[in-house]
Amino acid sequence: MSEYPLKNCTILITGITDSGSLALAVAKQAKKEGAELICTGLGLTPYHNNLSDKAKAYLEKTFSDFKETIATELGANTITLPLDVTIDASIDDTAKFLSEKGIKLNGLLHSIAMDKTIRAGAVKPLIEVTREEFMGAMDVSAYSLIALSRSLLNKEVLQKNSSIVSLSYLGAEKIVRHPYKNVGVAKAALERITRELAFELGKSHNIKVNSIRFSPFTGSKAGGAIQGLQEAFDFAQENSPMGNALPEDLGYEVAYLLRPYGRITGEIRHVDGGYNIRA
Repeated sequence: MSEYPLKNCTILITGITDSGSLALAVAKQAKKEGAELICTGLGLTPYHNNLSDKAKAYLEKTFSDFKETIATELGANTITLPLDVTIDASIDDTAKFLSEKGIKLNGLLHSIAMDKTIRAGAVKPLIEVTREEFMGAMDVSAYSLIALSRSLLNKEVLQKNSSIVSLSYLGAEKIVRHPYKNVGVAKAALERITRELAFELGKSHNIKVNSIRFSPFTGSKAGGAIQGLQEAFDFAQENSPMGNALPEDLGYEVAYLLRPYGRITGEIRHVDGGYNIRA
C-alpha cells in the first residue's frame, strides 16, 4: 500500500473554526496522506444583506480566525473560501470558484452543525423548541449535505469515484448522558440523508457516502457550550472498552474512507473507543 494513499486527491474540508476543531484533525491526516486541501469557513459573503454592524463584525472575525488557524495548522498556501450553507448562492459561489479554477474534488468532509437552542451551557427541552429553531438546526446540520453535494455535482467539480464523509454522534440514535435534544434530531436526519445519498450517488456517480459518530468531545468551541458534556466525556472515558477516541483516531478513519478505492458506503460508523456497544 502506498505511503500516500490520498496522493493526487483534492479534498474539500468544511467545519474548521479553530485549532480544537475535529475537522482540523481530519484535514491534518488527509494532508499527511498526500491530499491537497480546500477549506471553507463561515464568513461574510456578498449575499449577507441587511446585516447589523455587529453581525458583520462577527462574520468578519470568524473568517479571519478561521484563516489564521488554517495558515498556522495547514500552511499559508492552503486555499480558504467563505461559505454560508444556509444561502444557496454562497454554496454555488464555492462550486463556481472551484470550477473556474479547474479544481476537481475527490472528497468532501461535512463537519457543519448549528443549534440555537444551546446557549451558555443550557439546552432547551425539545418540547420548547420553536419551529424556527428546529428548522435552523435541520438546515445547517443536515440539509446542507444535500445542498453542497448537489452544487458540487452540478458544476462537475465533485468527480466520479469520490467519497463524502459527514460527522455525527451517538445522540442521533440514543438519549445520551448529556442533553443533545434538537441537534440530535438534526443529526438523525443527517444519517438518514447519508444512506439515501449513498444509494443515489453510488448508482449515478459511483460516489461513496458515509457518516461517523465520534466520542464525546470537549476540545472544540462548539462542544464546550453543551450542557453536561464534560460529565458525559468523563463517563465515556471510564466506561468505553478503550476509553474515548482521540481526534487523531477520527482523522485516521475519515482519511481511510476518503481513499479512492474500496466499496464502503451507506455506513454509520463509530469511532468512540467502543462506547456504542454498551447497553
